[in-house]
Amino acid sequence: MKSPAFIFIFCISLWPSVARAQTSDTVNVTISNQINQQAGVNGRLQLPMSTSFQLAPWGYQFFQTAPGALAPLNALDPFHTRVQVISGGVAAGQSTGIPLIAPDTWDFTELNALLPPVQSTSDHSPEFQIGTAPAFLSDSSGDILSSSYAAFAQMSANLVRYYNTGGFTEAGTFYQSPNPYHVTWWGIFNEPNGNGVTSAEYTALYNQTVPEMAAVDPSIKFLAVELSDYGTQAETYLPAFVSGVNARVDVLATHFYGTCNQTDSDDAVFASVPGFVSEVQDIYSQLATNPSLAAVPVWVTENNVNADYATSNGMSACNPGQLFVTDLRATDAFFAAWRSLVFASLGEAGAQGLYHWAFDGGQQFGEVDNSGNPYFSYWVDYYLSHWFPSPPGQNILQVTESGCCLWTYDGGNPMGLDTHTLAAQNPDGSVVILMSNHAVANLTDDNGTGTVRDFMLDLSALGNFNAGTIVYLDATTPAAGPVPQQVTPSAQMQFAIEGYGAALLRLYNNAPTLTAAGVANAASYATGAVAPGELISLFGSAIGPSAAASLTLTNPVLVSDSLAGLRVWFDGVPAPVLYASANQVNVVVPYEVAGQSSTTVQVEYLGALSAPMSLPVAATAPAIFTLNASGAGAGAILNAADNSVNTPANPVSRGAWVSIFATGAGATNPASVDGLLPTGPSYTPNANVSVTIGGVNCPLNYEGGAPGIVSGVVQINAQVPEGVTPGANVPIQIQIGTVSSQSGVTLAVQ
Repeated sequence: MKSPAFIFIFCISLWPSVARAQTSDTVNVTISNQINQQAGVNGRLQLPMSTSFQLAPWGYQFFQTAPGALAPLNALDPFHTRVQVISGGVAAGQSTGIPLIAPDTWDFTELNALLPPVQSTSDHSPEFQIGTAPAFLSDSSGDILSSSYAAFAQMSANLVRYYNTGGFTEAGTFYQSPNPYHVTWWGIFNEPNGNGVTSAEYTALYNQTVPEMAAVDPSIKFLAVELSDYGTQAETYLPAFVSGVNARVDVLATHFYGTCNQTDSDDAVFASVPGFVSEVQDIYSQLATNPSLAAVPVWVTENNVNADYATSNGMSACNPGQLFVTDLRATDAFFAAWRSLVFASLGEAGAQGLYHWAFDGGQQFGEVDNSGNPYFSYWVDYYLSHWFPSPPGQNILQVTESGCCLWTYDGGNPMGLDTHTLAAQNPDGSVVILMSNHAVANLTDDNGTGTVRDFMLDLSALGNFNAGTIVYLDATTPAAGPVPQQVTPSAQMQFAIEGYGAALLRLYNNAPTLTAAGVANAASYATGAVAPGELISLFGSAIGPSAAASLTLTNPVLVSDSLAGLRVWFDGVPAPVLYASANQVNVVVPYEVAGQSSTTVQVEYLGALSAPMSLPVAATAPAIFTLNASGAGAGAILNAADNSVNTPANPVSRGAWVSIFATGAGATNPASVDGLLPTGPSYTPNANVSVTIGGVNCPLNYEGGAPGIVSGVVQINAQVPEGVTPGANVPIQIQIGTVSSQSGVTLAVQ
C-alpha cells in the first residue's frame, strides 16, 4: 500500500479526459469458436485471482478480532495470498511489522498473529513481501541506506530459516516458526520507485539479497520490484533493473490504482484501465530484452479503484489541504464494472496474477468488514476466481463487438466501447462469457449508477450446449451473494445489465455429479462414514479432467488442494487432492471435520459445483493399503529390516518387524496439517492402535505419520509374533479406536 512519501506519483491528470458518443443501448457481440492467439499468454487466459493483507501495528490482530473471516478467505480461493510486511516507521523496540527490531533482536509477535491464519487457508502458500527495512537500517525519511544492504540480505535469509529450515539462533536466542508451513514466495521490497530507492540501487539490493535467501532454501521463488504505478513508470524505472539483475527473478510485479482522488469522475477512473494494459505490455517488452527474463510472468499484486487514504489528522494523503473522503466505489456496484473490466483487459494483455488490495481494508479497499462479513467486492472477486480458475486457465475466444456505445477521448480518438466482453473456453469444452458494463449515465458522475446496456450474443459458432447458468453482479446483488440462475442455451441470447455491473454466463454440457454411494475409503473401498485425515476416493461423472492428473505441491512439503481446475470442499475447507480424473478423484478428508457428526461435501470442477452432499463423520475409519489397490490381498507392507516390499517371494521372518501403511486413523497429536508431507516421525493417532497377524496380537514400536507421505497415511511398525503360523497369505488387521480394518489383507511370513 502507499505511504505519504510517494503518494504524489498518482496523478490522474496523466490519463486523458473522456467523452462518449451514444447511439443506442444495445451492443452486438459475436463469439467465435476460434482462439484469439494474440490475446493472453499465446491465446490463453492465465490470470489467477488473489488478495492481500498488510502486517502493521494497526491490523495484525484482524483474525483474533474477526475469526469468522477465515471461512470467506478460504472460500475466495486466493492464489498465493500476499502479506505485505512493513515497519510502520516506529522506533526500535516498539510495535513494528518487520520482526528485526534492533541489531540481533527479533520480535515475531505480530507476524505470528497474522501469517499463520493466512497460511492455514486456501493454497497455504502466501507471498511474504519484505516490504521495507527496519528503522535502524534506514535514514530519517525511512529509506533504506545503501550501507545496509548486507544487513537486509542477512535479515531476509534468517526469515527463510525461520519458516523453512528449522529456525536460526541470533545473540543466543533461538527463533523458529510455531507453524509447519513453509513460505515459498518472497517479494523483495515494496514500491522501491516511491520509497527513495533508485533503479540501480534496487538492482544492487536485489542482487545481494536473493542469492543469500536462495542459499538457505533453493526451492523458494522471488517477486521483483513491485512497482507503484503511474504514467510511464515501467519505461523509466525498469531498464536498469532488467539490464543489471543477475539474481533469479520468478515474477515481475506492479501495482495499479484507478485514481488517488475521490473527486475524479467515474469516466476518469475507467479511463485508467487502458493505461494498465499499456504498462503490462511495456513490462513484457522490456523483459524480452534480457534472455534470462524473457519467460518471467507479470503479476499485478495490488489493484483497486482509489489509492488515497486518511492521514493522522483526517486529511487526504494524496491531496494536501483536502479532507479525506472514503471512496465507496471499491465496494459497491461500480466495483463490478471496474474489476471485471480490469480482469478482462489485463488477462487479454497477458498478466498472470491479479491481487485485490486489501482483504480487510475497510469500505474503500476491502473485501470483508471488520467482522469478516463480505462486501459486494468479495462476490465480484469470488466469481471471477471460481469461474475462470487458473490453473488450468482457458482458451480466449475471438470476440467481435459493435453497436452501442463508442467510447472516445481527446477530441474523438476511439477508445472502444463502453462495454467489454471476454469469452473463454475451458478444457472440458464449457464456455464462460464475462460481460462488463461501464457505461456512465453522465460524464460528471462520481459513483453514479451507470446506465443500461443490452448484450445481444451470437453464439451460433459455439455449437450446442445442454445447460447454462448466469450470475449478475450489480446493484441488485444480495448481501449474501448473487443467486445463479439457470438459462436455456440458444444460438442467440440477450442479457441486460441495468447499470454499472457485470454478468457471467456459463454454457456447458455436463455438471459434476456425485452420490454418497460414490464415496469410499481409498485403501479398502468401503463406504460409510469418513474420518479426519482419511484418504478417500470419490466416484461420479464430470468431476475432473478427462486426462488424469496426479498431485502437485505448493512447496516441497505440502500437497496442493487444487488440481487441474478441481477442488473438493468439506464444509468450505478445501481438501488436499491426490488424483483427479473425470470419474474418480482421490482426496484427503480435512482434519477440520474432527468432532463433527457430519460434513457437507461438494466437488468443484472449472467453477461448476456438484450438489451439496452430507456424509457422516466417524472418529476413525481404518483401512490397510494393498499392493494391487483392490482393498484385498497382499498388504502395502515393508519388511523393516531392509525396507523391501513384503511379498510371497520376499516373506518376513517371525520375530522380525514390518511397517504397515494405512489410513483412517482420525485426529492426531499433535494436530496434523492438511496436505503436509512429514519429513520424519511426526504425529500419532489420538485413538489406541493395535495389530493382529494371524489372529495374534503384535508388539508395536511406532504408530504415526509416514515420513514423506501425505498426512493421513499412517505407518505402524509391528513385530511378527513367534506364534504365528507361517504362510504366503497370513491375515493381518489393525484396529484404531473401536474400529477394525477390512478383512482379506495378507502378509507373507516364513
